[in-house]
Amino acid sequence: MSRRVEVGIVHPDAWDKYELCKRQLSWYKVSKYRGRALLVASRQIEGCGLRPRILLRDTKFKPPRLPGKVERLKMIEQEGYRQRKPEEWENLEAEDSELHDRWLKIMGVRGTTYEELFITHCANHANFIKPSYFVMEEGELVPYSIDKTSHICSACLEFYNIIGEEFRKKLVVPCPGAVLFAGLAPNRYYEVVNL
Repeated sequence: MSRRVEVGIVHPDAWDKYELCKRQLSWYKVSKYRGRALLVASRQIEGCGLRPRILLRDTKFKPPRLPGKVERLKMIEQEGYRQRKPEEWENLEAEDSELHDRWLKIMGVRGTTYEELFITHCANHANFIKPSYFVMEEGELVPYSIDKTSHICSACLEFYNIIGEEFRKKLVVPCPGAVLFAGLAPNRYYEVVNL
């Protein structure tokens, strides 16, 4: 998604090889896109016989409301989320807890544990499976991210329709990785439009 890369291809086995987000990218392994390559282009690709599936663009959207902790816990108890989440996604014990602590410090997240922050990560994905926080546009639900960048994880799943593809449009805040590696603006909502 970086502006420095006009056309990028993510090979199917790359989702397993990226150690920093390996657990998070387990959603790809249980999606209908498993085994398929991802092509991301910042310009039109003509003459290749390819048709874009999504369009990402900036927006000035501001969420009308965001959930508190009680609402987030309810969101991750929803059956839709419980059925769709991969087992590996919630396996925090397999990761280094010191890495989690360093991550909180780097992101400037204070006064919480990684386990508490993980509730937000889960609830955010749940909101794109069965939305509790959304706006209506032209009679359709448009779900949106439920927190700021430092509290969001694996936004690529929503950007690339691994989660939430049934919605014509989503409003997604980039995760720290999308800010650091792709140069997306933190705390800004991006429209993800299904074409």
